[in-house]
Amino acid sequence: MESLTEVAHVSAPPETVWHDLTDAAALAEWFWPPRLEATTVVEPHLRGLWQVTSSAAGMAVQGEVLAADPPRELRLLWRWSGEEHTTDVTITLEPAADASTRVTVRHIGFSSAVERDDHIQGWTDCLDRLVARHAPPGR
Repeated sequence: MESLTEVAHVSAPPETVWHDLTDAAALAEWFWPPRLEATTVVEPHLRGLWQVTSSAAGMAVQGEVLAADPPRELRLLWRWSGEEHTTDVTITLEPAADASTRVTVRHIGFSSAVERDDHIQGWTDCLDRLVARHAPPGR
């Protein structure tokens, strides 16, 4: 099985980043462009179901919250709509000395390097939008 790890530094405290990950309206503003048209909130408690849909982008992903430790870690069962194969995503939020947050995405269980590489690009794009969301003015 293949896996990936992506890291980003967000200029916001972990509580704010947690909100961006688990609040439907906040998630819709940055996760997939253009703005998500329909989002079900990620329920930040064990065994909550979640789904993110963008009819404009023509994609949806869903799963189950496997573990949540607000505002430090969120672990999700990840399944693309229409597919049977599931993977496992762990998002870890670590506070930094400058009041920013180190966001680490660990996504495991890919059946091929090609599938993993597609997700590397997707996570890089998502994290870039999250970083930009909290970038200081003029940066």
